[in-house]
Amino acid sequence: MRRVIHTAGTVLIVVGLLLVAFAAFQNWQRDREYGRAQRALHADLSEPQARREAPAVTGRTPRADPAPRKQSAPPEGAALAVLRIPRFGAGYQPVIVEGVSQSDLAKGPGHYPGTAMPGEVGNFAVAGHRTGWGQPFNRLDELARGDRIVVEWRGQTFTYHVTGSRTVKPTDVEVIAPVPDKPGAKPDKARITLTTCTDRDPVSRDYVHRLIVWGELDGQGR
Repeated sequence: MRRVIHTAGTVLIVVGLLLVAFAAFQNWQRDREYGRAQRALHADLSEPQARREAPAVTGRTPRADPAPRKQSAPPEGAALAVLRIPRFGAGYQPVIVEGVSQSDLAKGPGHYPGTAMPGEVGNFAVAGHRTGWGQPFNRLDELARGDRIVVEWRGQTFTYHVTGSRTVKPTDVEVIAPVPDKPGAKPDKARITLTTCTDRDPVSRDYVHRLIVWGELDGQGR
């Protein structure tokens, strides 16, 4: 009987180690795919066509005021803009893609379709993974009021400042409304919202809440 128990215990340990090893390999593989996708997206933003679409820059300081007209979004999964958050270091510069499907977020942070574009009056809302797939938003909880969030888009640089954060349920979709928490309200400022998963259930291993970080475009008045 002792031999059976010992053998069963050994098998369980081996199985556990294999599961841990598989999870580690899976994360490594996903991070590798994310890195490959990000390199391709950065290259896409550097192509001549992207430069031709960008407005001419003649030594002027990039605009800080909201973009005056509605801009069109690229196809889902395509490169949209570069995100920089100084608190995360100079090397932090993931490309934001259009869309928030699983395949979109495997490439990088994703822009919620239908929300405002960078610099526009409204809410430029972006989702990103906290674990796996490059985990671009794994440090989102470190952002504090006043921290800068920089978005580079079509030759312009839009700098937002963090105004607050909150943990919500996944069903609380009003956090990405044009005026957060006020569905139907007419926006009068250019805002940004970053969202990611938080509070992992120890049994299911699923995230049960969403961490929300809000910001407003600099130079609009407060």
